[in-house]
Order: sequence, then C-alpha cells, then structure tokens
Amino acid sequence: MMRTALFSQNKNNPTMKQINFTVSAQLKAVCRKTFIASALLCGFSMMANAQTQDGRDFSLDGFAAYEGTPGTNWYRTGGTTGGAGGKVVKADNFSQLQAYLQATDPYIVIVDHDITTGIKCYVDDLSTGRLLDDQSGKSGVESVYGERIMVAPNKTLIGVVNPTTGEAPLFSHITFVMQSVDNIIIRNCRFTMKGVPVLRTGENKIVAWRNGAQVEVGDPDCIGIQADKVSAKTDWGGHIWIDHCEFFNGGAANKDRYDGLLDCKNNVQWMTFSYNYFHDHDKSCLWGKGDSDVYENCRTISFHHNFFDQIEGSRLPLQRGGHVHYYNNYMRGCEDGWDIRTGAVAYEEGCYFEDTKSPIRSDRGGSLNISKAEGYDCIYKGCNNLMEGYTNIDGAKISKSLPVTKTDWVPTQTTSSYTQHYLDKTVDVPAICEKYSGAGKVEIWKAYTSAIPMVDVSEFDHAIKNYSTAKTYDAEGKEMAGATTGISHTDMLAETGSSRIEYYDLAGSRLSAPHKGINIVRKVNRDGHVSVKKVIVR
Repeated sequence: MMRTALFSQNKNNPTMKQINFTVSAQLKAVCRKTFIASALLCGFSMMANAQTQDGRDFSLDGFAAYEGTPGTNWYRTGGTTGGAGGKVVKADNFSQLQAYLQATDPYIVIVDHDITTGIKCYVDDLSTGRLLDDQSGKSGVESVYGERIMVAPNKTLIGVVNPTTGEAPLFSHITFVMQSVDNIIIRNCRFTMKGVPVLRTGENKIVAWRNGAQVEVGDPDCIGIQADKVSAKTDWGGHIWIDHCEFFNGGAANKDRYDGLLDCKNNVQWMTFSYNYFHDHDKSCLWGKGDSDVYENCRTISFHHNFFDQIEGSRLPLQRGGHVHYYNNYMRGCEDGWDIRTGAVAYEEGCYFEDTKSPIRSDRGGSLNISKAEGYDCIYKGCNNLMEGYTNIDGAKISKSLPVTKTDWVPTQTTSSYTQHYLDKTVDVPAICEKYSGAGKVEIWKAYTSAIPMVDVSEFDHAIKNYSTAKTYDAEGKEMAGATTGISHTDMLAETGSSRIEYYDLAGSRLSAPHKGINIVRKVNRDGHVSVKKVIVR
C-alpha cells in the first residue's frame, strides 16, 4: 500500500487539491511572525504526524514513498521508513555518529551540534588541502583529517536546530556513503568538504588518520549513493529520502578540488530529494557515472523544491539513465544546469531558472516531457541558452535555442499511486524555496521523538560491537572494540582548581560525589563558562 499523502495530483487538472486537516489558527499566526527564532517551540504542530509548518506539509512524498513491486529487490513495505522501530539515540561526536550509522540495528540518530573528525593535520593551504610530509605543526596550516561513514540499512539521521543560532548541525570533512543499502532518511543537516585534506599529489581523494597512518578513504562526495560497481546489475540500493539539507564546498576556482555534493550512481531505486539547498560549488550532482551506467529500472528520483544558488560549474544534476520527476526547483546564478543525457527520461513541472547560462537541456541522448499546464511551465529570467520555444520574462537576449528531445513519460506511468504533496505555481517557486529549502528552515526532530535523548554509553558500546559494514574509530583515529571510559574518577576529583564541579545522575538529581556508572559532570569556571559532559566510573 502507498502511504497516504495530504495532496494528490489530478492528471486532468494540474492544480493540487487539499484534503482538509486541522491546524490551530493561533499556532499558524505565531509561526508566521517568528519563523526561525521559534522553530523549536512552535514550528511544528503537535499532531501525531508532526510534519507541518505554516500549514505546509513536509512529510515524505514522491518515489521514496513508493513501496516497489513485491518480489523484487526494490520492494519495501511502507516505502522509506529509515530507522523506524529502532532506538532513538544521540550522537555527540564523530565516533558515536559513525558507530550508530554503521551498526546492524536500526537507529534514529539525533545530532544537535556540528561534528567533524577532530583529528588535527597540517596542509599547505586550505584552498588546496595538500598534506605536508612534516606533520609536527612547525609549518603549514592546521586542518582536520577526513573520514568516511558507510551508512548501513534502516537508518535515520536528524539534525536539531540550535535555538540560539538558528542553524542545523554541520558535518565537515565526512563523506556519507550508501553502498548497496536500502532504507535511509537524512533530514535537516548541513554538509561540506571545504578544506578537506587530500594526498600530497593533489589527487582528489579524502585522507583519514587510522591506527597511526594516513589512509585514503574515497572520493570527497558529501553524500554518495550507489550500488556495487562490479555487480550493479544484481546488487542494488534504494528507498532513500534526503530532505531539508544544505550542501556546499568551494567555487569554480576549486573545480578539481572537490567531487559531488549529492551523487547517485548505479542500480538504485525509489528516492526523493526535497527542499535541499546547494550552493557555492562547482560540480554539484552526478546521477549516473558514465554512458554505461544505464540499467533497467535504475534511479527513480523525485527532485522537488530544491534551491541551486551560485553553482559555478555544472551537474544540477547531470543525469544519465533513470527516470526523474523534476519539479518546483529554483536555479539562480549558476553556469550549466540540468543536463539530461544518455538514456535519461524526465518530467519537468513548475521550475524557475534565473541568471543561469544553460538551465536545462535534453539534446545529448536524453528525453524530456515538459508540463504545458497554465501556470506550471518553465520560467526563465536573465538566462542565455534556452530550450526551443522559450524566452526570458525580462526580455534578456538569448545566445542559443536548444532542441528538445521529447517523451510522454510521467511518474504515474511508473507507478499509478504516485503522489506529491504540492505542485506550486512556477511564479511562486523562488519565494517558497528561499523560505523553506535548506537546513534550519524547518524543525524536524519532533516528528521522530518527543524529547532529545541523552547520550547512552551502553547503546554506543553495543553499536560499536555490532557493526554492519565498517568499524568505528575513536578521537585519535584508533579502531574501537568498545566504548571508552572517558575520564576516570580520580581525574574528575582533580578537576577543581579555579572551577566548581557538580555531579548529577541521568535523572538530573544532584550527587555529592560521582557514583559507579554514568555521571553527568557540570563544570562552572570563574568566568561563568559552563561545560557539561558524561563520564563513566567503573
């Protein structure tokens, strides 16, 4: 069964029909006045499915909501559910994040602050990132090593907006790889590889520090989704939803310095990429690694309400093979846009292209169906190379008129139960994407848990020992066999000096001294600075 959507599309009438639902008028009024500042307090209605803000529904739709065909590799009851049914856990550092996302068990992982590897290294310059032979720190610029997380099936990663800054957590120098896995949800997070160290040769590979040595761990994609490159015809992945995230690296000057922001290759199915913000980069999204990457039924993607801003290169995306529903996306200040190439099939609705050289083309082996419904066609403003039959609404002169290779495909040909919550009129798309696309615009976590959990050392230890695809490394890059003990009892007692040390149990009750097990340690400096951490006493 297809999960129910609040809105569905009528093929004979392209406008969206709203099914009645109740939202407090007072709540809507408050949220409109305090959009970001009050996100944690009132951004979502406290209904069972806490997925609305300003009366707008942000729950799952598109291809990722589709179950697939029973009896095939791509079938999943309920569509994309991520870590539903697993424990809700909190990741405070890279090791915890890596352990939970690579574990065999399903998890819903909550993160409320920025995370990087934290392992120092020295490079020639942050713009190039070449690692120095001498890592003593006597020369060069300080950076941190990169790392890789091999995301296992049945995982949900949710970022929590900082109520002070209004920003979601940033994952820096970490590549998230989904290799032939199924059922992943990532929402409300920021990703960058900016400044990630690479080999001294300048080769485009991430370098990690593991067990006392520099180790090459892969391409610097922020997120890479793919099947096995050797046996992609049989191996597969899919049911992936990436929503309300932000991706950035560097500009055109760093064309060969970074790889993709969100790449998708080989035989993967049933994905939705929605309300994401891609900016300040060169080669953005590669869907299909080459002309041979065109498998039967590969890459069914719904791509909607995404905002490309100042992408000074290409791949928005570069699509080879697959079927893509591309609607209500906004492209501004970019170079080469959506390139529908070899064997690719696509349907476009209600997209707005502004100040972009070549926003969309299908004349290099792909085919495109363009909605001609009144109010839902493409809009171009200040662009150079347009598809045949189009002009800029501002009268800007065009350089080329590109032929369109046509198809009659629409998503309902792939699945008759395909639904979408919204199809907004094209003229409204810039304002909608600027308001809602990206991390920190909409608070998400209350859709998954009523309260942000505390760090659970026992569960962390369990995740380390029950890894699915890759091992966990600690804050020094050493392979972990179990959770570390942190600070000893003696260390805690010695940590007084100019500070006041307070101890609490997990329920928040004050202790006269640390007890056996997990303690909350609160340190108050004379300058008023407060730090809180959890430690274990054996």
